[in-house]
Amino acid sequence: MTDVFGQSWDGRRVGVIGLGRSGLAAARLLCRVGARVQATDAREDDDLRAAQDALLRLGADRVELGTHSPETLDGADLLVVSPGVPESAAPFRWAEDHGVPIISEIELAFSFCRSPVIAVTGTNGKSTTVSLIAEVLRAAGQPAVACGNIGTPFSAVLDRLTSDAVAVVEVSSFQLLGCERFQPRVGVLLNIGMNHLDRHPDPAAYLAAKARLFERQTPSDWAVLNGADPRIVGLGERLHAQRIWFGDEDERPNPPAFRLAPQTRRALTGNAQAVLQVARLFGIADPLTWQVLRAFRGLEHRLERVATIRGLHFINDSKSTTPESTLYALSQIPGSVVVILGGRDKGLDFAALSARLHDERVRGVVLIGEARSRLRPLLNGSTMVRERETLEEAIQDAAALAAPGTTILFSPACASFDMFRDFEDRGRRFKAVVAGMSGA
Repeated sequence: MTDVFGQSWDGRRVGVIGLGRSGLAAARLLCRVGARVQATDAREDDDLRAAQDALLRLGADRVELGTHSPETLDGADLLVVSPGVPESAAPFRWAEDHGVPIISEIELAFSFCRSPVIAVTGTNGKSTTVSLIAEVLRAAGQPAVACGNIGTPFSAVLDRLTSDAVAVVEVSSFQLLGCERFQPRVGVLLNIGMNHLDRHPDPAAYLAAKARLFERQTPSDWAVLNGADPRIVGLGERLHAQRIWFGDEDERPNPPAFRLAPQTRRALTGNAQAVLQVARLFGIADPLTWQVLRAFRGLEHRLERVATIRGLHFINDSKSTTPESTLYALSQIPGSVVVILGGRDKGLDFAALSARLHDERVRGVVLIGEARSRLRPLLNGSTMVRERETLEEAIQDAAALAAPGTTILFSPACASFDMFRDFEDRGRRFKAVVAGMSGA
């Protein structure tokens, strides 16, 4: 089969590294387009064994579990690497030694996508923004598919992405590092925090990874940018695409059709302003966008209200993998709170969060996961702190620390991979434990 760039994939030997959601979707796509697939995952469990059987039935040459052996990759002229695979993994060294290029699943899917693409990146709010943009487009009668790092791989929805549809794609910094040809019609950069410093050498490298979203854009494309962040403003000055601002346009005025009135900026968050600007690019009237924004009830695992049990309010914010996202969650919750915190340390600065956790309204903090040893010294003082081995024990302790009317906030500020498959697995486990407490 030939991709949108005119390149045939028939018989091409491609290695797929990591068989999580995106890796499995990439492997299936490659089988469909006639490539010879050599897949490997360092893990092995029942789900992966089922995926292994399914790929072999689709015609994959080899599917290896439990290790990344060089033999599995012999002869491959391209690797597709999942975002969860660290750069220290053996396939990266193999690719470097053999001069084999590495791409992300996003790049692979783009090669076969016939639809215009809106791509959204940033540190916080990507999934909600992608969902809202897709909702607004659909409300206006424009077929749209939300996909990418939001949970549904880009490769898995290509059959729905006809020429009259729009792909609204959430893209992470790791995925962008594996992109060379990716060229969204509209690129959106929401914000830049300090995230993933466990895998990016420094903040400048993290910003450079995000900037790759715009590298292939031309003056016929659009960049929707946060004018309130000086780093993004500096980046915007170097882009080839036409620029539209949100957040702050006092010194960076938009064209008349895209000006944001002061009352609009006061009424909408920065990310909601970005949705409004994207909708305007597609000719959608503001009242319809406002209607969708008001009706939106949020996403699973993102400040999700789970239950109220014996006067305690349980909120699942498992999507929180940074201190900044937990700070945001705390800002949205009134009254007293007990926080369940921890997971895999991503090398981020917890100073601002630890200061906020000493507020009088924080009745306690329960720590879980690998980051406990780092977090515990930061929380000495007035805050009641406990440490637990399991999420079940943490929830029980949080309930014991709380009084009626208190919110128990599960907002880990860390990655999930030390104890769970991903943040969704972590959030579902939290909800299951809470459901058991209520007798549901």
